[in-house]
Amino acid sequence: MQSNCQKITNVIVVKNVEKGIKFWEKLGFEAVTTVPQGDDIGFVILSNGKTEIMYQTTASIEEDINQKLPESKTFLFVEVDDLKLIQRNLVGEKILIEERETFYGATETICTDPYDNWVCFAQFKEGKPE
Repeated sequence: MQSNCQKITNVIVVKNVEKGIKFWEKLGFEAVTTVPQGDDIGFVILSNGKTEIMYQTTASIEEDINQKLPESKTFLFVEVDDLKLIQRNLVGEKILIEERETFYGATETICTDPYDNWVCFAQFKEGKPE
């Protein structure tokens, strides 16, 4: 069966989105869409022109679906062209693995975002393996 999916974007559910906005701005992203929730931001799309990431508050989702959400965590795998640039921009962030070489041909740095979700930045030497 062939998939009809064109794009899948993970929405990371958090208590507030402001810390996430600051984190991704350090890496060249900007908030391109925000949805208010009272005096705060309930949802944000951040983009660097090629890729995007989304955060939404637990409260805004619970209000929308009228039920309580379970707590969960996310692990993001982000392919990059220049890992050294990413590493320089992550100064002061919680780094789990400074740098490692993988069996699948990537050099990776793994950190957490402000909400303790893991983010793996990976640069492939000669294109991504099939």
